[in-house]
Amino acid sequence: MKNEVASKYSRALFALGKDHENLLELKDSLAEFWQLVLENEDLNQLLFHQRIMPADKKRTLNEIFAEELSDDILHFLFILIDKRREFFLESIIKEFNNLVDDAESILHVKVTSAVELDDSILAKLKEKLNSLLDYNIKIENKIDEEIIAGIVLKIEDYIIDGSLRNGLSSLEQKLKSIPVSKLGVN
Repeated sequence: MKNEVASKYSRALFALGKDHENLLELKDSLAEFWQLVLENEDLNQLLFHQRIMPADKKRTLNEIFAEELSDDILHFLFILIDKRREFFLESIIKEFNNLVDDAESILHVKVTSAVELDDSILAKLKEKLNSLLDYNIKIENKIDEEIIAGIVLKIEDYIIDGSLRNGLSSLEQKLKSIPVSKLGVN
């Protein structure tokens, strides 16, 4: 049921965004709202507490967010609350983000490096990936000192591992596969 609800409501919001030509704004606004829900326990309780009446939830959200959220997002949240579907909000947002990314040719790439990459290097990498993949690339840089050097790219389910750790591991496997007699050791 969770997937059906997420699909139904995310497609409805997507259609609204297409009609109003504001898909990216809706995506950003929802992301900011969801981050607030995750960070603020009171807001989380307000939104997800089953004993708070829908009218009270909507009134309070309107008082807090009337100036902050677009009418489209606020009314969308009100519909979810009226239908008691606010509990599916996280799944709806994920599905909506996927729809927007597909429509806008956005591809998220996770770049893992041993040290933080400076903005000029990330810009060059983004430019190169844009030209190779014909997508609007969004890069997220993660730090993992265990890769030693180099970078690891994760694009959806694909991993391109150009790390020194991977190179050393590969070398180790090759060395282990050499028969002992070939090494001149008895």
